Amino acid sequence: MRDTVPEKNVVFLVLDSLRKDRTSAYNEDVEFTESIGEVADSSVVFQNAVTQAPWTLPSHASMFTGEYPWEHGTTHARSYFPSDSETFVSGFQDAGYTTAAITPNVWITPHKGMTGDFDHVENFLGKADNRLSVALSRLGAKAYHSLDEVTRRVLGRQIDRLFRLFDVDDSCKSEETVREVERYLDGRDADERFFLYVNLMEPHEPYRPPQRYVEKHGVDDDANVPHRQKDVFTQDETDFDSLRRLYDASVEYTDDLVGRITDALRRNGIDEETVVVLLSDHGQALGEDDGFGHQFTVAEPVVNTVLMIDHPDIPPGTEERPFELRRLNELVPYYAGIAPRPDDIFGDVVKGGLEFPENFTGYIPRESWDEYYRKYRYAKKDGKKVVKSVGEDGEPRYEAYDLETGEEIQVPQDLADEVDGTSVDASHEDGSGSDDRDEADEAVKRRLEDLGYK
Repeated sequence: MRDTVPEKNVVFLVLDSLRKDRTSAYNEDVEFTESIGEVADSSVVFQNAVTQAPWTLPSHASMFTGEYPWEHGTTHARSYFPSDSETFVSGFQDAGYTTAAITPNVWITPHKGMTGDFDHVENFLGKADNRLSVALSRLGAKAYHSLDEVTRRVLGRQIDRLFRLFDVDDSCKSEETVREVERYLDGRDADERFFLYVNLMEPHEPYRPPQRYVEKHGVDDDANVPHRQKDVFTQDETDFDSLRRLYDASVEYTDDLVGRITDALRRNGIDEETVVVLLSDHGQALGEDDGFGHQFTVAEPVVNTVLMIDHPDIPPGTEERPFELRRLNELVPYYAGIAPRPDDIFGDVVKGGLEFPENFTGYIPRESWDEYYRKYRYAKKDGKKVVKSVGEDGEPRYEAYDLETGEEIQVPQDLADEVDGTSVDASHEDGSGSDDRDEADEAVKRRLEDLGYK
């Protein structure tokens, strides 16, 4: 990498839940991601990018801060981002950039503390998008999280049942998101530098792409397709073949949306002045070992992520070295030209983790908790991966795999030591006394329910 690069705009484009093997950049057999492929053709494509958490909120917190989930503390057990935490977005503000977040993702909201460093935020939350709503959410959260763990769990399940009674809009609001992005880019002054964060939700369940995409991918009946995580536990059977086809339809729709965003950059004559960082915050399980979703697993299709960086002044290529998404906290400001080249951006070991998934267990039968209600850490090095999981009884379980063959192997001691060093135990951080702990208000909760969360 060069020591310095010219100052550029940044579009930080997160394609939520997008798997690597569903893009032509990583799988030459894929024929429906032309727009993403065009970005890849002019990008540095990272072949071994790894998320630090397999769901949105802690993954983003790691990218924004450069810390692991067990360091920044934004996890299942503490599902908020402290308002006084510093993110790399603030560096763009300090450099004179305007900063904007355009996303329907309910985890990236003022209610969750994730948007404090943005000048402009559009979450499509309607009447809930106001200071009073945010303040009430924080007050409610403080009371909720002051309760003991058992009471919170029981109360959470009742809230889950209550919100199932509402009719909700389960769209991913992709058209609205892209139209707002187009308006934002069309309104930029020629000499104005900007950092724009965008999150497209289509690869995330529920899968509701336009019908023409569904028909193209041969989905005739989605009655047995899980559209939310809880469907796996409530359906009599799961049609994984139709699930994968419907997922692909959503990915192709996403690809067309990406094309509209890159077209807007060219139309406004700012494509040669803009760095495009295109990535997924995590992947998605689509039937591997009968699994679906991402909230309960650290499988490779979930923790391996898409990452490509298109810089107008840097030649395209392929980066094979393992890379943790949390290091984008340093790499993106460097590519934007507002920070020096980071040191040791690639490490020998990549790591991540998953806390006890309290936000997602309201619909899991109690007899299945030992399988799903677990705390994970994973570490990868030299083509090997160790996963450590801990159940409610506090007993650790270790598994190791050869990443090339997928076969289980003897646990390497050095990787076991890595996961042991990340504080995996059966304790639950309840965050009692934190003024920043917040729970989304009614509009946010309804959107969470749309996506299969509590």
